[in-house]
Amino acid sequence: MRTPLPSHLGALREGVALLLRHPWLAFSLVLLAMVLAQLGPALELAAGATPSLLIQPIFGFVGLLPLEMYFVPKLQARLDAETLDTPGNPAAGWREGFDRRWALAFLVRLGLSVAIGLGLLLFLVPGIVILTLFGWAPMRMLLRGEAPLAALRWSQASMVRHWPRIVQAVLAMMLVALVYQVAAGWSLERLLPTADPDLGPSALLRLKHPAFWLFNLLGGVMNLWLSCSLLALYHRLEAAVLRP
Repeated sequence: MRTPLPSHLGALREGVALLLRHPWLAFSLVLLAMVLAQLGPALELAAGATPSLLIQPIFGFVGLLPLEMYFVPKLQARLDAETLDTPGNPAAGWREGFDRRWALAFLVRLGLSVAIGLGLLLFLVPGIVILTLFGWAPMRMLLRGEAPLAALRWSQASMVRHWPRIVQAVLAMMLVALVYQVAAGWSLERLLPTADPDLGPSALLRLKHPAFWLFNLLGGVMNLWLSCSLLALYHRLEAAVLRP
């Protein structure tokens, strides 16, 4: 009888260890995440946008773009180099490799996000399939220097073989993030009982109220932990692919 393969849920714990590897760097990135998250409502006010639950995530994404585009991938590249020191991302030259790769990797990630979003919006299942099969391609490009097509093929071939345990770990990460979002939303409703449930709190209130700064700080911690946990999960996937 074949012994079942162990789960990859340990990646959640390993994400914490990676995050704490450089505590002051992590703390500075969390503070940056908090400030950039508050840039969203500031941009809404500057643009004179009408309060809307649809508009808020758009401006929020724009505000957090520098973090997602540059600072978080740079942290992942550094942690990968320090823990594995591979030829594709050596500890001695990870900065140079990152500077060459990050822009193209982000563009591929953005393109995949658009394709996934359209698939989820229109038919649901295609979006999930695209995310499952090709979601690792940007990280493969960033950390191993592969071309976009080669990275997409690697992600697809790897996930076809190993998707059950990888998806299980990703769902566990999403569950943790969902619990945080529900708890944060519940707390804000208690702190701001007069907020319009249809429009949400105004941009000025989100910019000024300390609760939003606090929850954006905690959201920054959650974002960095998820990024480190996904890196740990990617390492596990690579090891599984290389295992005979």
